[in-house]
Amino acid sequence: MSFSGLSPADPQYVRDLGDGLRLRWSRAEDAEELARLECEVFLNRPTEPLNQPLAWHVRELLSDSHPLMGSGDFALVEDRRGGGNRVVACACLWRQFWDYEDVRLLVGRPELVISDPDYRHRGLIRALFGLLHARSEAEGALVQAITGIPYFYRQFGYEYALELDGYLTLPVALIPPAPDDGREPVRLRDATLEDLPAIMALYEARRQQGELAVSTPISEKWWRYQLTHWQDCRTGEHWHVQVMDSEREDFLGFLVMPTMRWRSAVPVMHCFEVVPGVDLFWLLPPVLRAILARGRQMPVRREPAEIDHLRFYLSTEHPIRAALLRLPNRYGEPLAVRSSRPYAWYVRVPDLAVFLRRVAPVLEHRLARSPLAGYSGKLSLHFYGRELLLHFQAGQLERVQELKPAFDYEQADAAFPPQAFLPLLFGYRSLDELSYAFPDIEVKPTAEMLLQTLFPKRPSWATPLG
Repeated sequence: MSFSGLSPADPQYVRDLGDGLRLRWSRAEDAEELARLECEVFLNRPTEPLNQPLAWHVRELLSDSHPLMGSGDFALVEDRRGGGNRVVACACLWRQFWDYEDVRLLVGRPELVISDPDYRHRGLIRALFGLLHARSEAEGALVQAITGIPYFYRQFGYEYALELDGYLTLPVALIPPAPDDGREPVRLRDATLEDLPAIMALYEARRQQGELAVSTPISEKWWRYQLTHWQDCRTGEHWHVQVMDSEREDFLGFLVMPTMRWRSAVPVMHCFEVVPGVDLFWLLPPVLRAILARGRQMPVRREPAEIDHLRFYLSTEHPIRAALLRLPNRYGEPLAVRSSRPYAWYVRVPDLAVFLRRVAPVLEHRLARSPLAGYSGKLSLHFYGRELLLHFQAGQLERVQELKPAFDYEQADAAFPPQAFLPLLFGYRSLDELSYAFPDIEVKPTAEMLLQTLFPKRPSWATPLG
């Protein structure tokens, strides 16, 4: 049975997919069936034991206490043949915010996307994404984003458009030794609610440094949830926030570790923030030793092995990353820290015209600080099937118009393959870099300077929550 009169975003929406399969939104009572599917299928190899931490994570997400979603935010497909309601595919919708410079955007995040191997290649994931996108857009999200496996999500309108933390690997054998007297100048301790104002202030100060194209604001609700739940975590998904202090200073900064480690690595995730004025080359050696000590106390999520390295997931521009690459060993030479290439966020913008109107204050600010201050004119952007016309008057973006039908691309100021514009929009790639990579990007000389001004390449710090 289908409730054809309901929006796919509606909690009561149901659609018959044929062959006994039904698409719908979750309810609290689906927790065990969803946990079963996720822990049985979300494995690196079929021979691995069940992923029980993930099952606990699903139960937590459906408890109506999690900051990112509620019990009705899994889209699922169930097989009703034989009188059962076996879930064979599912994905959930998380929410967080990004700041596009100083314009705040609600972001919908499809996560935990999975299907039973026996039900693949039937379009079930596409059907699930139809529900997730409908609900996200109905809630006012102008962007959807995923931290997913390579290539797959391009099929659903996503493109790599923001840096996602790469990592540095430091072998534990290279960690500088402790002082002869054993007294460490810097220690790690568990963060408490009393530390929350200092943690939030330091995180916000770091976000305001530099000119970030996109960054993640983190609410007090999120910090409080992590500080009050990590000790009871059975999933490995919580943030274990730890404060750096010394005999003289109660708060030198903070860092985030997960509550479980994987295999032989001890990870530090996303945040490693230090108060201004602290010598990083003095601070890092004792903190590295403290991280290793913490790692030895952590439970192992899967495939336990002896710890042989620390791994720091930090943005390319992060000062700790730069310091680690230059930290001297006992002989005064840089430690042999290995650096990975950063991965990237998949990003989807369902209505580019609406998005550009929303971020108009940012575009106008960029114009005002450039040689094109006070610009008046039109900019036509062709996407090989649709076209947008941006109207500027005295440096203000007065109107964004979608032209139907689109004119020939040769008449436009610039032409982009549809998703190739997103890395430019989010500052991930420059116009020159994209033009080199995509021969079907065509830009008239008169439009180059305007596009480079409106959409410059900029670093971002889009921290994934969860």
